[in-house]
Amino acid sequence: MVVISQLVSELTEKIEKLERQFNLYFIGQEKRPPLPALDKLKREVNVLMTASMGSKNLAEQHLATQLLNRFTVYRQKWEKYVTDIEEGRAKPGSHFFGGLGSGGFARSMQQDLEAVQREKDNMAFRMSAMIDETAQKFVEMSKRLANKNYSIESVTEMLEKKIGDIRQKMGDDFTFDVYFEDGKVKIKPKKN
Repeated sequence: MVVISQLVSELTEKIEKLERQFNLYFIGQEKRPPLPALDKLKREVNVLMTASMGSKNLAEQHLATQLLNRFTVYRQKWEKYVTDIEEGRAKPGSHFFGGLGSGGFARSMQQDLEAVQREKDNMAFRMSAMIDETAQKFVEMSKRLANKNYSIESVTEMLEKKIGDIRQKMGDDFTFDVYFEDGKVKIKPKKN
């Protein structure tokens, strides 16, 4: 049996180690990028995600998702900079990150990371707003049409538990349809 938290801890260390290896390549202290280690880490992250999808523990699923997000940011950065070097747009060396950290690549890397974080924050805000709006609508319709009282908190919690599975099946471009059928108020995700 795979212990998710232990696997996340091990993979976090491996990501940090690989970050150091890539940085050594980017500044010219290593001749080749550590791409075989990256491919191995990709496979290990996939194993973690498969194991976490089978887990009923939401904390473990959250840990795995956080690690996947972190790994994705690093992986995209590494692959972009390796491609820049291979295609001649950049050259490994002491000035790769802009010298003392104030030049073009340092700014570019920081801007890339900030853009990814802004996009994640915007998505989290959009999902949260959609969940809140859906819960409010469900509670109101249940009271009015089915004469049942639910708390907004309980409906919100139920939707938050299901949102990961829904996003995995439908992507991020969906909304919730709240409707009354067969004497019950129901919630169904639908693709935009």
